[in-house]
Amino acid sequence: MNQATKAALISAFICPGGGHFYLKRYNTGTLLSVVTLGALIYLLNQAIARAQDISQQIISGQLPLDLSVIYPLITQPPAADQALYSNIALVAFTASWFIGVVDAYRLGAIVDKAE
Repeated sequence: MNQATKAALISAFICPGGGHFYLKRYNTGTLLSVVTLGALIYLLNQAIARAQDISQQIISGQLPLDLSVIYPLITQPPAADQALYSNIALVAFTASWFIGVVDAYRLGAIVDKAE
């Protein structure tokens, strides 16, 4: 398997930026990893906060333990300001992952060509 394919697969399935670390491009790998993991942490924190809010309402008795009542609360869109930041984080997450895979393949192809 050539360097380009290995680097792209590492970036796609292990961690964005992992292929850059494999190719010894540490600065780019660090940037991609930080952006991706930062966006993922933000999105997970938002999901956990929503889940905790709903569970507190269930525990306090404000909501019945009924899926037909809970499901709409889970699936409703967040408030406007929260939705904006969540969308930005989702775009950053997706774009950094995609850019990481494509750029790792591109850099690996350059290394393969040089060898």
